[in-house]
Amino acid sequence: MNTAANTYLEKVDRYLRPLPLSERTDMIQEIKSEIAELEAGGVCIEDILARLGDPKALAGAYLGETIAKSRAFSWKKLCAIIAFYSYAGLGGVFLLPLTSITAVAFMLCGVLCPLAGLFKLIAFWLGFDIPQIAFTIGRYTASATAMFPITIAVGLILFLLGWLCWKLTTWFIRSVVLQKRKVNAL
Repeated sequence: MNTAANTYLEKVDRYLRPLPLSERTDMIQEIKSEIAELEAGGVCIEDILARLGDPKALAGAYLGETIAKSRAFSWKKLCAIIAFYSYAGLGGVFLLPLTSITAVAFMLCGVLCPLAGLFKLIAFWLGFDIPQIAFTIGRYTASATAMFPITIAVGLILFLLGWLCWKLTTWFIRSVVLQKRKVNAL
């Protein structure tokens, strides 16, 4: 058997991971024997692999057949599926929109804030005043020259908050994927 066939079989085996090792071994052996039989009949390996199709689709067919044959009910699997879809569903409805939208908003504000300070500073140098752009705390209002470094600091803080929200978004997505793999392994 050549390297193309071995690579193909390794991919199929990887997609069959949710199954017990003995079942996976039987399925891989069945595919190997079919490949060997077709090779003995004079069919080239490229045509054999093309006939077998995508490794993921072939493994999916084997998985579907195995699931259809299995009539066993498992409380553990049922509870795991309910827990997974509750976690993924509620997180997808509430957490993902909140964190992803705030991440984009904070990052955008983190970029626009220093630009506004720069715009105010350039206008000040040119002799104009833009009262719409101001930094005020209580009775203190920052001058145009003092405002630019303040807007850089505020912009950096906002951008970092956006980055943290984005990291939370990606962490949640990765945790859902890991939970899905655990459910599939049951």
